[in-house]
Amino acid sequence: MKKILFISHDAYRAGGQILLINLAELILLFSDYEVHFLLKNGGELENDFKKLAPTFCLYEQKKGNRFFKKKSIIEDSLFLNQYDCIVSNTITNGDILGIIKDNYKGRIITYIHELSMASKTFTTNKDLLKVITNTDLFCVPSSLVKEFIIKDLNILKNKTFLLPYYIQNKEILETQIPLKIQSFIIGGCGTIDWRKGPDLFLQVAQQLFVKYPDISILFKWRGATNGIELERLNYQLEKANLTNKVFFDLATDTLDSFYNEIDLLLLTSREDPYPLVVLEAASFAKPTICFDEVCGSIDFINKSDGGVVVPFLDIPAIVSSILLFYEDELYRKQKGENAREYLLGTHSNKKYVYDKFVELIERAINA
Repeated sequence: MKKILFISHDAYRAGGQILLINLAELILLFSDYEVHFLLKNGGELENDFKKLAPTFCLYEQKKGNRFFKKKSIIEDSLFLNQYDCIVSNTITNGDILGIIKDNYKGRIITYIHELSMASKTFTTNKDLLKVITNTDLFCVPSSLVKEFIIKDLNILKNKTFLLPYYIQNKEILETQIPLKIQSFIIGGCGTIDWRKGPDLFLQVAQQLFVKYPDISILFKWRGATNGIELERLNYQLEKANLTNKVFFDLATDTLDSFYNEIDLLLLTSREDPYPLVVLEAASFAKPTICFDEVCGSIDFINKSDGGVVVPFLDIPAIVSSILLFYEDELYRKQKGENAREYLLGTHSNKKYVYDKFVELIERAINA
């Protein structure tokens, strides 16, 4: 049985970490691979990793908030070379990949979930170069990420591999569907940082209500955290008289009730490699609107016909698309069903994703 070591930069509740757990759970279902985890840092999902497979933590917290690195594991050739392949789950692990490569004889795969701005935000040029030079095969979730690493990072096309995300199928029962209030609900989801575009979400609402002040629509964003960014958003809501029409709700562990409640997912991200929320919304048969050029979800939306792609930063185009979904229930439901059907054949198809993973590992090992 082949052994795979997955490296996660931390165990916080975010898309990349959740998707890594999903992938590992899928792999273990088929019993062909043994899976271990290496966490650079901890977080609230650490127990989820540990329950699933043997988990090693590279960093231990000591003396207040300072972190001290334990190098023994990544410098231990005996430990590292028990694995047939190592998969690093982010572009931000350059600080340790060089050390690992010096002590490991096998192949290293880097699964890149980031684009240009995220790379500049979460890693350094020095560490990014270490990722590039110490990776044997680059794995990506979307054509947009593939284009980024080929054009911006000068990665050879034959060193890239498209591996789809895996999410479990949601069986939606009639008893789980809440009684619908009168308003049409547009959902936004994610952190409230600049890349996710919560300010653009607000701008869409503002332009919509200027044109149609009496329209029965609510905008609900899930995923905010307390702090100055949320205060700024709420300040703008108040000044634009949108307090009872637009809501930025705090993040929660589960989003099922959120997806059940909304009619449409509005993704206003300025940069998003292949957001998990689009797949989760599709599992509830909810269509998505996103921007072209900057969002990897254009792959999913175009292939599934499960939503609408509009030009980058074209707020009027979003408003027009919302009105079409609002006014034509059959159109909205068809787009939602299209998204769900495509999801069931791809991202929620266990064998489809698993076979792709096997192809990835065999290609890396035999390269």
